[in-house]
Order: sequence, then structure tokens, then C-alpha cells
Amino acid sequence: MKKRKKILYIITKSVWGGAQKYVFDLATGLPKDEFEVFVASGGREFLAEKIRRAEIPYFEIKNFQRDINFFKDIFAFFELLKLIKKIRPDIIHTSSSKAGGLAGLAAKLYSLLIIHYSLLTIFTAHGWGFNEPRSRRQIALIKILSKITAKFYRKIICVSEYDKQAALKNKITKPEKLITIHNGVSEIDFLGKNEAKNFLAQKTDANLKLSDILIGTIGEFTKNKGQRYLIEAIAKIIKNHLGVKFILMGWGEDKENLKFKISAQDGSASGGKNLKLDNNVFLIENLNPAGPYLKAFDIFVLPSLKEGLPYTLLEAGLAKLPIVATKVGGVPEIIENEKTGLLVEPAHPEELGKAIEKLISEPEFSQNLASNLQQKILLEFSLEKMIKETVNLYKNF
Repeated sequence: MKKRKKILYIITKSVWGGAQKYVFDLATGLPKDEFEVFVASGGREFLAEKIRRAEIPYFEIKNFQRDINFFKDIFAFFELLKLIKKIRPDIIHTSSSKAGGLAGLAAKLYSLLIIHYSLLTIFTAHGWGFNEPRSRRQIALIKILSKITAKFYRKIICVSEYDKQAALKNKITKPEKLITIHNGVSEIDFLGKNEAKNFLAQKTDANLKLSDILIGTIGEFTKNKGQRYLIEAIAKIIKNHLGVKFILMGWGEDKENLKFKISAQDGSASGGKNLKLDNNVFLIENLNPAGPYLKAFDIFVLPSLKEGLPYTLLEAGLAKLPIVATKVGGVPEIIENEKTGLLVEPAHPEELGKAIEKLISEPEFSQNLASNLQQKILLEFSLEKMIKETVNLYKNF
């Protein structure tokens, strides 16, 4: 029997986001007769639970954390070095910048110490940090760190062509190291519209009527996801559309700021004088996975300031929802304006609001967009296609 290749997936956090879904889909989707899979991450959260349920060995890197911490990063580096020595993988495939840097360095050191050891190292960029709205100094530093990280890897997967071109433009690495492999999704067992809507109503204690227009978004509660601009747009939308409710699903550090913005009475946060949004906008935390409830929505919105190739858009498209999304990262590779959805500029609540109102006011146009997008995702963004292209990359080295 042919020996299976050992592959170790490493990602910084074990929460459930797009990068974690990517790791899980690859770890569980690879041909079992060809690959022996291991996963390592920080913490024991939802990704760790799902990996264990799939009966794949999971290793917690106890000192992994997103922010830079000199001592914890050193300890995490030695944890990774010890793990690589223990597993002795044929392939190390990392996601997220912290995991990419530390695991890449550990893999490089180990391969130099061991004679006759062939190791394929791959890094997946889920959107480059230097594309985020930051100061020039921070962007310059991120570019330097990205170039250093790239040196540890034989191949870098970009989840969108946008990211590949950004890497080339900023000279992050040699062109031959870069390859675009789009994220892919499989069929989802969606709940029916009424069932999903009733479930979300119970989660929010909201008085949701089946006749209400329900608009939703899913994403980590961080500034990069742009939910604050959506809330500002909502303040104007509900003046013209009384039966419209909004649900923001996610988790994260910006939750309290968003709650304050929704509840603000002085107009400074809500975008409208003396306007409270508590009866129209609701937050739902830590609903994992959120995808099965997408059919509760009549419209899906992605107000992000920065993206790679978002799974939430692919899943919302599979659910046959009309979509408004910002023109960032790989989003235009999924959404073609006025053909498969509506695109707006990021951080522009007025544009966002007008696009949402257009979909509310023109239901036939909205459903045409949704049908077109569903067909595009089924043809171009399948999980089977993503796994096949990734496995080909593994085999070609």
C-alpha cells in the first residue's frame, strides 16, 4: 500500500471564521487514502470541536494569540517546532499571518537541522493585512513582515485574484510562488424560510412578523467588517420602510461599540437625530454555524472594508439571496454589479442605503440577481473544485 502523505494544517485561532472554515473543509475533504491529516491552532473553540468530531488529531498551541507578544510568540514558536518534530509532516499548510510567520520559521529551522528531509510549505493568504485601512507606518511594517513570511514558503495560495495582484504589485514574493485558488462551498442544508425566521426571532426576543422584510449580515464584529456603516445606513432606510428589520450575526471585540451605536439617542452614532434603532436592529452572537439560517433573510449585506474571498457571500448566494456588498478584495470576483448583486464603495453608508432600498423596492430585479448568483457559485465556486486544485498543488511538488 502506498504511504499516505502527512499534512499539518496550522492556523492562529480556533474560533469559527472564514479561514477556519477553509482549514476544516480541506482537512475533512482530502482523499483519506492519500493524506494523513493533523490540525494545530490556538485554543479549543469551535474549530477544535469540529476537527475532533471529524476524528482528526488536533493539537492546541497554548501560546498562540493574534496580537504580538514577544514572550508568548517565542513560546509558541517552540511549541510548533516540537510539534513538527513529533509529526514530521510531508506538508505544512498555514493560514493567518501569525501562524504563517511562526510556523514558517519553525518549519524552515527544522528542515535545515534534519538531513534528507523533504518538506513542502504552503501559506494561504486570506486577504493581505496591508490592504486594511491603517496608518502608512503600519502598512509599511506589514509589507515587510509579509515579505519575510513569504520567504519561508514554497508556494502561496491567494484566495482571490485581487490578492494575487496585490502581492505582485507590492513585490511580496516572486510571481512563480503565487497561485490563485478560490474558496469553494458545498451544498448547505438550509432551514426553510419560516422556520429559520422563527428561530432568529427567538434568539433576539424580537417581534418579527413573517411579513417583515428581514435583512442580515454575518461576520466578525471588528472594524474591518464595516457593520457601523451598515447601522448608519439603517437609520435612514427605516424612515421610508417601516416593516424592515435587520439582524447582525457574528462575534468579536467590537460588539459593545455596535450595541452603543444601535442604541444611541443623541444622533451622533445612529446617523439620525433622536433615533433609536433597538426595535429594528438586533445582534446575534456565536451562532455556529450561521449558514443554515440564511433563508430567513430577504436581503444579505456585506459592508466590509477589507476581504479575501468571503465564504458568507458564497453561502448567501447558495441560499438564493439578493446581495449588496462593498467593492473590496475578491468580492467583485463573486458579485458582478447589477448582474449577480449590487456593489458599492466601502465606508459609504449613503450608497449602502440606496442599494438596499433598490432591492427592497424592486423585488423582481432582486430575484433575478439572486438566481444569477446562485448559478455562478454552483459553477465556479464549488468545494470540490477548491479541493481538487489544492490537491493538485500538493502533488506537483
